[in-house]
Amino acid sequence: MIELTRKQIYFIRSTIRQALGITSARRAPSITFRATPVGVLIQSATEHVAIEHHIAGDYRPEVISLPYEALQACEGKRNDHVGICRDGDSVTVQWIDGGIPQTAQYDNGASIDASESRKEQAPIDRAFMQAMADAVATTDNESTRYALSCVRLRGSDGQIATTDGRQALIQSGFTFPWDDDVLVPATKAFGAKVFLYAANVSLSRSDDWVSIHADDWTLHLKIQKDARFPNVDDHIPGLEAASTTMTLADADAEFLAKATKKLPAASEFNAPVTVDLNGSVAIRAKSADQEVATELILTNSQRTGEELRFNTNREYLSRAAALGFRQVHLRTADSPAFCRDDRRAFIWALLGKEGAIAPNDKLTRIESPSHTPKSSPRERTTFPMPQSNPHTSARLTIDKPTNVLAKAEALRDSLGQTLSDTRELISAIKAKRKQNRLVESTLRSLKQLENIGA
Repeated sequence: MIELTRKQIYFIRSTIRQALGITSARRAPSITFRATPVGVLIQSATEHVAIEHHIAGDYRPEVISLPYEALQACEGKRNDHVGICRDGDSVTVQWIDGGIPQTAQYDNGASIDASESRKEQAPIDRAFMQAMADAVATTDNESTRYALSCVRLRGSDGQIATTDGRQALIQSGFTFPWDDDVLVPATKAFGAKVFLYAANVSLSRSDDWVSIHADDWTLHLKIQKDARFPNVDDHIPGLEAASTTMTLADADAEFLAKATKKLPAASEFNAPVTVDLNGSVAIRAKSADQEVATELILTNSQRTGEELRFNTNREYLSRAAALGFRQVHLRTADSPAFCRDDRRAFIWALLGKEGAIAPNDKLTRIESPSHTPKSSPRERTTFPMPQSNPHTSARLTIDKPTNVLAKAEALRDSLGQTLSDTRELISAIKAKRKQNRLVESTLRSLKQLENIGA
């Protein structure tokens, strides 16, 4: 019998789903459990991607193959016991759900052997996992002409390259245990925690597969030998080609990621925005049924070089910021925008400039929070005070540096004086009212005397 917990099975199934891109349980491959005296190896595979997970332990040797939905049935978020037992061609799965015993039976399917011949493993920087996750997000599974659904791993200079035909990401600085170019299928497995946060990462390669080893998980990617990958390297300009550069402050980059999703036209084709780099860094958007556009002003960011106004898909602009780039370089309003640092380059195609939104007085304007440098030690700070009467006001001036207690005491004294002035004013008003009432009473009395005399 193979014994696991419901939580383990949930974790295993969700990682397999992510790695193999499973969208339907009915079309999912089976999952094989290979028990040995040193542990159990859990494996699943499609034509181009295979995954395996090793759990240490002492098990009686046996091979059990279950359908994907069997794991869905018994998984959970708790550490309740799950027993998987094979009897001939039948497999029984038993677990506890809410204190109630559950049992399900399945046919033992054809086993999967995802293990490659164990080549020598070469350690690689853990940053490789994040780089692959970023690379996979720059691929296109629908392309048929070029291998845009693949990641190119170039051994000669340790480069990772991907493109979906509209954007391209090139990352370098890695060391691969081969010298040629290798194309492997993209998989979202690199975004899974078990790969993204693995402590020990290494690579190996056979004639047909590249294997990524991450702690007790292994991902096998079939080499796409007949696929063609576009030459993206020649499309990345050098920094000297830029005529305009937009420099994003860190605070504005975070603001941009949140705000652009809420700007008008977010659901329209290409999610267009206009970026205007003139006296300020402004981003404008307007949906087809709106007359007035909304404008974001990035108050902490700046432009260097020539003034420029261009249209772009907001997702690429936000992605450049999310990747950590803080400078966006441009040649013209028609040429691709690009970002570069010491190890990476990101480039994307701009939209036509014909629909650019010009500034006007009717714009709905939103400014990012200003992050100004702190005051110098000798700067003077002025605190406005409430008015004591319509003709007088009090202001408190404090020299820096001054400790907080001194400031508080000065403010207290000023407020005390203002309160005293207010009380005097109230007393004067009350006295005036009393005097007015006395005058009114006297006038009434005189009037009554006049009536009596008549």
